[in-house]
Amino acid sequence: MTETNRRFSSNHLAIALAATALGLAAWPYIPGSPSASDIRGPIPAAFETITAERINIVDPDGTLRLAIANQAHQPAVIYRGETYPKRSIEGMAGIIFYEEDGNEAGGIALARLRDSRQSAFIFDYTHQLTDGIGMIKRESEDGSGWKSGFFISDRRPFEPGSVKSSQGVERIWLSNENKTASLVISDHEGRPRIRIAVDDAGEPSIEMFDAAGVPTFSAEHKSD
Repeated sequence: MTETNRRFSSNHLAIALAATALGLAAWPYIPGSPSASDIRGPIPAAFETITAERINIVDPDGTLRLAIANQAHQPAVIYRGETYPKRSIEGMAGIIFYEEDGNEAGGIALARLRDSRQSAFIFDYTHQLTDGIGMIKRESEDGSGWKSGFFISDRRPFEPGSVKSSQGVERIWLSNENKTASLVISDHEGRPRIRIAVDDAGEPSIEMFDAAGVPTFSAEHKSD
């Protein structure tokens, strides 16, 4: 290769490298080209405080998955494509969860129920809307009585179509009520059959009942 050809090749290489560098530097600003945010995804916004009466969390297709709302803007019950505007507990604030198909799946509720204030964390069964498992705290309006506990319920029998009720049969109640801790196990009709407890004086007891609620066995321990 002659000296002239070497200089010609070197000049072309320098021009090509310069053009490449210029193209890379200008690329984010070329109309129609992907921007840096397109590659990395949307830049999340940051807030110190958000004030709202309701916030909906949805899937990309718009399906509601979670709703945080005050008592005035609680979402209606959604199940099997139907909307039920009236809830069994009115005037509650909290969080409602939804399955990927849009059916309600449980939630966290804070409400005033008749003569007491109640907080609950409940998960529903999927194939028949029923309160399946949950934690509850109740206190009377005057503060004289209280109860907190954990329950497990049977799922309601499967019925296609509209929902008539979400109340299941409570089978297990583990609770502390006014300083008496107890475990109550009920039959499929919701009738208590076994109760194990320690009362507010620290005395333990065990009781068993027949289907009519008549005690068939009891054992107590009294401290000397």
